[in-house]
Amino acid sequence: MPGRRSPLNIYVVSDATGTTAEAVARSALVQFGRAPAVVRRFPFVRTEEQIEEIIERAPAGECIVVFTLVSPGLASVLSARSAGKGIPAIDVIGPLLDILRDKLRHTPSMKPGALRHESEEMYEVTEAIHYTLRHDDGQGLDTLGEADLLILGASRTGKTPTSIFLSCRKLKVANIPIVNGIALPDPVYELPIRKVGFRMSLDRLLELRAQRVDKLPIAALRGYQGRSNVFEELEYCEALYKKIPGLRTIDVTNRSIEETSEWIVRNVL
Repeated sequence: MPGRRSPLNIYVVSDATGTTAEAVARSALVQFGRAPAVVRRFPFVRTEEQIEEIIERAPAGECIVVFTLVSPGLASVLSARSAGKGIPAIDVIGPLLDILRDKLRHTPSMKPGALRHESEEMYEVTEAIHYTLRHDDGQGLDTLGEADLLILGASRTGKTPTSIFLSCRKLKVANIPIVNGIALPDPVYELPIRKVGFRMSLDRLLELRAQRVDKLPIAALRGYQGRSNVFEELEYCEALYKKIPGLRTIDVTNRSIEETSEWIVRNVL
């Protein structure tokens, strides 16, 4: 399937801060690599007039709406206005509230922003997810010192999904790719944060990279998928690992994301 050329607009609409809905949207976007998308948040939306204004500016055919509105009336208005303009709208919290209402036999408070006020732990999880998404694939080096954990490794060794999995445990995780011949940023060596390096067998890494060759330009395939090149890349990782103070390493070849995360929690954090 050919990729988009123009960015997809993702409007996050909430009657509170919108951090939960935005975290959901960005977590989903991670699965699409660097596909072009722009996330814009509209917090504290509590009137029909606000909804009308948001949908009016939303570009039809180039936008989706992700929302958390505990008011059934406002949620219904947003869904109707979006449908009228041909814009998909995804209700993050409504279906869950309906199921919980039936199963718990209890009426929800329907109070905007109750999630943060009633569950500080969930708020911390959201903040950790936000940090992790902003520090994926070598981004956000200026705030790397705020991380609880730094994950290093070659491309396709599972750094991003492991980072997101751990962020759901309130851990701020940054991950940095290792590319053959390219030096790591100085903070990787200097910052006193926990660090782990991912190892993977050559055959398994080649297998994983073969699954995404259709997304790469032909000129990049040899370096990305060539056996001798990938072997050199893994050797380069090992050479760097020996120079990083306090780094622990783990072979993730036959480990699931959950198993890798559990090992990190027990042995690194």
